[in-house]
Amino acid sequence: MRSALQTLAARVLRRPFRAPPAVAGGAARLAVPHLEIHITHECNLTCDGCLYFTNHRHSGTVPVAELQKSLAKWSRRLVPRSFAILGGEPCLHRDLSQIVHMAREQWPDPSTSMEVVTNGLLLQLHPELPRALSAANVGLYVSVHSTAAISPRYGEMIGKSLDLARRWQRDHGIHLEIAEQTNWYRGYAGFGNTVVPFEDGDPQKSWDNCVTGQQCFQLSEGRIWKCAPLAYLGLQARTFTLSEKWQPYLTYQGMDPECTDTELVEFFDRKAESVCGMCPSNPQVFTKGDPLLPVTFHRTRPT
Repeated sequence: MRSALQTLAARVLRRPFRAPPAVAGGAARLAVPHLEIHITHECNLTCDGCLYFTNHRHSGTVPVAELQKSLAKWSRRLVPRSFAILGGEPCLHRDLSQIVHMAREQWPDPSTSMEVVTNGLLLQLHPELPRALSAANVGLYVSVHSTAAISPRYGEMIGKSLDLARRWQRDHGIHLEIAEQTNWYRGYAGFGNTVVPFEDGDPQKSWDNCVTGQQCFQLSEGRIWKCAPLAYLGLQARTFTLSEKWQPYLTYQGMDPECTDTELVEFFDRKAESVCGMCPSNPQVFTKGDPLLPVTFHRTRPT
């Protein structure tokens, strides 16, 4: 599946990472195009091929204190032009509204655009969210994952959710973007224990045709990761017995917040590298099935 953030990240112009802006106190922070934070690994959908692996019914919601610590450390080093709060499904985190305020406190300048990225189906769990979004100047990005033609039940559910989101936009003046996904790309084959990376042998071409959009930088477990598949592959490995083919990618480590400025600039300016080879060099569009199917369907289907 292509990340919902691929469309979002593509809107941000890639500019040279030079002359980081000065901030209060004389410190310097690096301007970067885009950053995402996973606030929960849980999801209410089972989208085929999810690049975040949350279609596997992983558990785990990141505590607010841990999120606060990570954000505080990296806000001293980075200024993202675009920042996304997502999951999993972020509406499964009971403290979503608090996290919205917390993120904006770390990057108060409106030049950092912020959005909560959600599949929209659980917005009703957070009646206070539109007020938080409005007060913090954070947008709402709803990713539509299917159609009524594929799943009538999903079509009915998303219709009600989009009506609610539009009411929030009307009543609270929040910025709302509805992304109706049409192109889906796989970043791996199989499901669960049978998941395997692509073996096309052309990391440069995989980077050139990156299924995550090349700017899917993740803030996870206190580190910055090149992309979502690398960031959450470890979660997959802790849950399933993965093929040894994943070993070269499981050794990848994200950037530590104590890294040097030179290391940080080099990381964000790095393009193709060997780990890009886990993804396809020539991604093929596929039609995604019903995202409401139980996870047992994916576990038992033929590979």
